Amino acid sequence: MASAGLQFVANDYDRDRFERTLRIAEGIATMTIDAEFTPERPYLPDVGIASPKVGCSVAVFDDAGRVALIKRADNGRWALPGGYAEVGTSPSESALRELREETGFRASLERLVGVYDNRHFGSQSPYHFYTLCFRGRITGGDATTSAESVEVVLADPSETPENMSLLQRTMLADSLVADAPAVYQ
Repeated sequence: MASAGLQFVANDYDRDRFERTLRIAEGIATMTIDAEFTPERPYLPDVGIASPKVGCSVAVFDDAGRVALIKRADNGRWALPGGYAEVGTSPSESALRELREETGFRASLERLVGVYDNRHFGSQSPYHFYTLCFRGRITGGDATTSAESVEVVLADPSETPENMSLLQRTMLADSLVADAPAVYQ
């Protein structure tokens, strides 16, 4: 709640109250969370609003019909470029920003592919989030890795790597359906 309050604070008095509350909450967390963490029980430094997050991904294609895929640095899995939408930025703007940051490509968006609930796809993420997936066309740039992507490829959509989650595969498959209305899963 303190993090949420800091997002919308209108005066110094409330800012001070929320900052003090946040420090108290962090102190309590350090007393209750073990010193050693495992992938099954990570320390979650994000203490933002306890509501679903908004993710954004983009299935972006070149003129030959190949899709841009990244190999994520954090888990070694292949995925469409994307991440969480930033506060104050639309999901479509965030999708294009993530694309540039993770792949080096620029693109124009063609349509919304769908809205996907990570829990519907058996996600292991500690967060509940909805991902808005867009379809786009590469307009420029060069394949470039980043801190988030250790490999960037343009792949034939029918020959994607096996190491992709069900959510990623579903978003890619839905992006290939021509003139389809957005899906909601």
